[in-house]
Amino acid sequence: MEVDFGKLQLTEEKTLESYFEESINLKLINTLIVAKEKENFRGNELSSYFKGYLLPLYKDFGGELFLKCQGILDRLEIDSSMIEFYISNTPEFNCSSINIPDKAKPDIIVINRGLLEKLSLDEMEFVIGHEIGHILFGHSYVTKAIQYVYPEYEKLPPFLMKLYEVWRKLAEISCDRIGLLACNDYEVSIRALFKLSSGLEDNYFNLTTENMLSITEKAFEEMKENPSYLNISHPANPLRIKAIKAFYNSESWKRISEGKDVDKDESLEKEMENIKSHIRRAPLNELETLELQFISSAGLILMLADKEEIEEKEHTYLINILSEYIHWPQEYFSTLTEGDVVKKMQEAVKTIKEKAPWKTRQLAGKLLPIIIRDNKLYDSEVNTYIKICVEELGINISEVVDSILAGIRQMYSPLS
Repeated sequence: MEVDFGKLQLTEEKTLESYFEESINLKLINTLIVAKEKENFRGNELSSYFKGYLLPLYKDFGGELFLKCQGILDRLEIDSSMIEFYISNTPEFNCSSINIPDKAKPDIIVINRGLLEKLSLDEMEFVIGHEIGHILFGHSYVTKAIQYVYPEYEKLPPFLMKLYEVWRKLAEISCDRIGLLACNDYEVSIRALFKLSSGLEDNYFNLTTENMLSITEKAFEEMKENPSYLNISHPANPLRIKAIKAFYNSESWKRISEGKDVDKDESLEKEMENIKSHIRRAPLNELETLELQFISSAGLILMLADKEEIEEKEHTYLINILSEYIHWPQEYFSTLTEGDVVKKMQEAVKTIKEKAPWKTRQLAGKLLPIIIRDNKLYDSEVNTYIKICVEELGINISEVVDSILAGIRQMYSPLS
């Protein structure tokens, strides 16, 4: 099966990786990390450690699982020396891949005992193929650098966290495509996903393809009515199954099955847009849409109150606030220059005050750091903030002054 795997990777996933590269300099960070890893790991220590503490899959005693693993590599046309497989004696329902920076040494896939006890060998083909996808697409290149810069996940800037969450979910969907290639069976793929989500064996369910797809469609429709954007690395199971179904029914899959090269598949891209909309953060309702409109327009007015150009620290702060409502706020923010910004602010706040007047002080609090963020206090910025709070949000001026003074004490550090 001669396939250009890069053409199967979701376009938006690659776009986000390029953004991380530009913003964080993934290449430099990875280069430094790899240099240190090579210094600390002499020879093939990681492989030797696994051989001593895990069960390596060898031809002599690996049995059917070894043959399955080798069959996957053959099907994907990957040299068998490029990946080593190990069994871990842990009940955790998981399988993982480890990318080895030294390309002279094989990458590693660890299969947990918990999976082997519940999944059939055919279903394991999908799971193992999925992990091979992480290796083929080099996902550790992104995760290693971001996790090094931000070892405590909750300390990621909100904007970066939202983009990283979207990227991780898109990466899983890309890898599911390799899982489907590996097992070459659509029904086996979705059965594997059902069992991965439950951790239970077949005898607990009536896992016919018809039943699985019916459950998926019902759950998908409910997600459309009640969207949720949880901080979870993997997309929801219905989204993964819908994505596999779309790929399996696509012209791309047909061409792969016929041994042809994959071209741009606009029909598949359109179907994927519907699925990806459940991954990207967007306003949940009219009120959130109005909050987004008010904070972005009022924020722009504040940032331009004392100068013609926007200060970078202020802009970064505002983008992080807007990411609470939308996963790619720069694109939304760029549209503000089209039309009357003051009018957009006033339209939004009018409806907010009618429908949710308790929100006004929260919105004022979100705007306050803009006038202090760059450690410079300008009369024009402070006066503009007071005007927005009093005239637009309807907050008493004494309360506004109190909040400004509290903000100065907490956030203002001139000459630091």
